[in-house]
Amino acid sequence: MGCIDHHDEEGKVPKDCGDEPRVVRKSGSCASLVVEYCREAWDTVSAKSNDSETAKWNAELARVALGPVLIDTSNLENEAKTTPADVEAVKYLEKWITAGEGEGFDAKSYYKEIWTAERDVEGLSLTDLLRKDYKQWSEGGVSLGVSSVVKDMDFLLSKRETREEFFDTLKKFSQERDLSICSIMTRSSANNENGFQRELFVWGLNDKGVQALKKFEAESSNSLGLEIWKEGSLDSEDGGLWRKCWQQKKIENSRKQVAPMLRSSMTN
Repeated sequence: MGCIDHHDEEGKVPKDCGDEPRVVRKSGSCASLVVEYCREAWDTVSAKSNDSETAKWNAELARVALGPVLIDTSNLENEAKTTPADVEAVKYLEKWITAGEGEGFDAKSYYKEIWTAERDVEGLSLTDLLRKDYKQWSEGGVSLGVSSVVKDMDFLLSKRETREEFFDTLKKFSQERDLSICSIMTRSSANNENGFQRELFVWGLNDKGVQALKKFEAESSNSLGLEIWKEGSLDSEDGGLWRKCWQQKKIENSRKQVAPMLRSSMTN
């Protein structure tokens, strides 16, 4: 019916959405575009009351909206992601927070608080970790699911007593979603002497999935800096399936870049 999205235009949403929004434009955070779209209505509703209760609600709503903007842009410090829409959204939301809470608001401290909370996933099961930040696409009769996780592969493996149990969980997760390709992207830095790191795990679960992943490996290994993870201990080509895990050395490539590469390999 309508769409507000900060990814590339793919022509999937009708050009005429009637009274619904159709905003497809690059920004660091989709929340920035949502704030931009809702700004006029927010101002209009808030202007009808100037009591302290309204100011309090505005501040609380602004905090909710500000969280993803700060996380997605690394507190506006990620120059590759941050756009004028993100900067304007932060400015607008901070105005409401200051009006409702006073001058003591510190965006940097708020960002650190959310950043820490986002990585507090110790209590989640393996299945919950897989579905927490999950996206799925279908191209050319091939279904791809990509889970983004804020811990490394060793952490995920520790959620099951054996590797077979780990793979069984992934297979069940994939079968429930009718996937041809199951993929996990990890990002981690805590307690890591080498700093921020990425890993990429892929598993082709049928012939089309396997074919697509072999094409992906041939076309994208160099551009992503893929290196075999721990001597190929998670790799396998048994039983017609195909799975590999890599250390991704070119860490500037997030799911925004990797998913389109995977999808491209599925269509040709």
